[in-house]
Amino acid sequence: MGRGGGAPLTTSGPARAGRRRAVRFAPEHALAVHAFNQRLARAGAPWRFPETSVPDWLPQADGVPVWQEYFLLLEDDAVRGAYVLKRQDAVVGRGTGGAAFRRVGSFYWPLSEGTIDPTYALVAPRLLQAALQDEPLLFLVGMVGRDRPIARLVRALGWRLTSVPFYFKPVRPARFFRELRYARRRAGARWALDLARVTGLGWLGLTLAGLALRARALRRAAVRIDLVPRFDDWADAIWAANAPRYSFVGGRDAAALNATYPPGSSTFTRLRIARGDRTIGWAVVQDSLPGSSDHFGGMRVGTIVDGFAAPEDAAAVVQAGSDALAERRVDLIISNQSHRAWRRALSQAGFLRGPSSWLFAPSPALAELVFAADPAGHAVHVNRGDGDWPWGTELEGPALPATS
Repeated sequence: MGRGGGAPLTTSGPARAGRRRAVRFAPEHALAVHAFNQRLARAGAPWRFPETSVPDWLPQADGVPVWQEYFLLLEDDAVRGAYVLKRQDAVVGRGTGGAAFRRVGSFYWPLSEGTIDPTYALVAPRLLQAALQDEPLLFLVGMVGRDRPIARLVRALGWRLTSVPFYFKPVRPARFFRELRYARRRAGARWALDLARVTGLGWLGLTLAGLALRARALRRAAVRIDLVPRFDDWADAIWAANAPRYSFVGGRDAAALNATYPPGSSTFTRLRIARGDRTIGWAVVQDSLPGSSDHFGGMRVGTIVDGFAAPEDAAAVVQAGSDALAERRVDLIISNQSHRAWRRALSQAGFLRGPSSWLFAPSPALAELVFAADPAGHAVHVNRGDGDWPWGTELEGPALPATS
């Protein structure tokens, strides 16, 4: 599902006669995928599917425990739908000897011709059915409202949907109040934000709230933050020591992390956090260019994308990520975190909680294993590092130019 959840999946309308089959994207399907994208473009749909069979991010490789695969729903030789399946090892529930490692799949970027032609409305559930047949321990995660068709579809199938809480921390409050487009869409909200900015009440309120929330965090022992170009054995040690303490968490050993956040890429900043001579955790952060978000206007937004540590060290890791982004002079820092300790860490670091459109939806088979060990889901560790973001942003944008 990822950042935008892909195209909406339509679930009503007449079915088209003809044999439809799900297949793995192979090189001989490239022209049919291109034609599929062109049909979506001509109808004004702003989504496209990759037109090469080998992913440019997370391709399957020897020794790498996480990878993407592309699948197509064919009707004769025409592509009527497509989706991405990311496979990885994960901790699922808790075994009698500690962590229970299982292979899971993340389903995202589903595209259906049913979005432009109701004749193909039943393509949507067929995509999900095909993915479940291939990988029963399936989950969706990403930015999608509960009223979106994909959310309605999985809820109708008995999936459990939970929000991944959203937290934000204004670093430059005056700019935050001026630029927050999402809240300024209503006239009353615009007036209140302008008043808070001009009078300084907004800055004072946010500053006092932040100081109160950070009081406990500031009493913690100082940590050392190192920028690192890649993840090495120290990341493996953190993963091995702490994975059993989570009821669900996607694999975060060094091999998986270096595939997800490739060394040499400047998209992300990798932080190694140590207390004394002992490495206690890591964080991955990112800062965006001003004006790159519909929600946040011209602000420079920093994101705590990912992180891992013992739950009791989450506060130190979150504070390190926040401090590193503040030093880069971002206007606002955001993060989505599901685990109770990581959410508490964000609050202690001065973050405020806002409405979240990020959802985590495990399939019934996966949910049974996870929530049998953790009924309230407090130890589920899901964040933006578990979706397609930022890879999926490359698949969104203006409709492709139509060709004759």
